[in-house]
Amino acid sequence: MTLATILIAAVEEEKPMRVSATLLSAFAVALASCGGEATNETEEEPVAETDAGPEVAMAPSEDALVEGTEYNATTILDCGFDGAPPTESCNAGVIRNWGGETGSALVEIQKPDGFKRAIFFNGTEPFGADSAEADGSAEWDFETSREGDRVTIQFGPESYVIVDALIEGG
Repeated sequence: MTLATILIAAVEEEKPMRVSATLLSAFAVALASCGGEATNETEEEPVAETDAGPEVAMAPSEDALVEGTEYNATTILDCGFDGAPPTESCNAGVIRNWGGETGSALVEIQKPDGFKRAIFFNGTEPFGADSAEADGSAEWDFETSREGDRVTIQFGPESYVIVDALIEGG
């Protein structure tokens, strides 16, 4: 059974399905580009029955990269320097499953002075930052506080606010 057949059958039978928006978008693009029905002759998509109805079981896919970068996503986040609160804006990028470790992430932040600061995550919890004795950051304290889906990181005189969606991809 093709993915198209599963989706069409679910719609016709008015059964709810758990299918990501990304999958639906990809399906629509595939249908539009080929001018007809999308097929998957080499592999069947297994269907699992749940309380919410049939669910398409999908293999985990590799996280895409932002074109021309090594990042899975980029953003502008709140940042602060010289002991000031995070009221400035800094460009940032995330590398998910950093170092091949599932659930890890590296957020790299472009500071106004042209240097970058890396913040390391395990899940959505930051646990450290890159540092160097040359700039004195090797002696800085690393502290975090959480408010809902946002974590504020205080690393010495620097502060950063990072939302979970950047880390998780949502």
